[in-house]
Amino acid sequence: MVSVEGWTVETLGEHFDIRLADKDLRDQQRFEAQSSAIAAALLAAEKAVSKAETANERRFEGVNEFRQTLSDQAATFISRTEFDAQLKSVTDRVQELATRVDKTEGRSGGLNSFLSYLIAGAAIIVAIISWVTR
Repeated sequence: MVSVEGWTVETLGEHFDIRLADKDLRDQQRFEAQSSAIAAALLAAEKAVSKAETANERRFEGVNEFRQTLSDQAATFISRTEFDAQLKSVTDRVQELATRVDKTEGRSGGLNSFLSYLIAGAAIIVAIISWVTR
């Protein structure tokens, strides 16, 4: 059995009032600690979001610079139709030069053959004259 010496309804009421006040104080301290923890977490989250936004902005700036570089580079490239036209022009010129070389080689070959026949004919004539005069 529990000893109830010295306890009265008033002392029991005071005891419960003290216990309730202590509990209220602990609850208030917990609430304040939780509130400050939540505030710190929100501040940290805001900073993280701000840093992420800044990083994204820098990344998008880099992407935009790269796009601009590609656009500038593409603007300096020759178009397909211009390239085809210039290639055809160069190909026609090379073909024309090849035809000239062929004609020149043909003329020089024919001229060489003519000179060879002429020298051979002269040698035969000289041989005939020298045979007749002997």
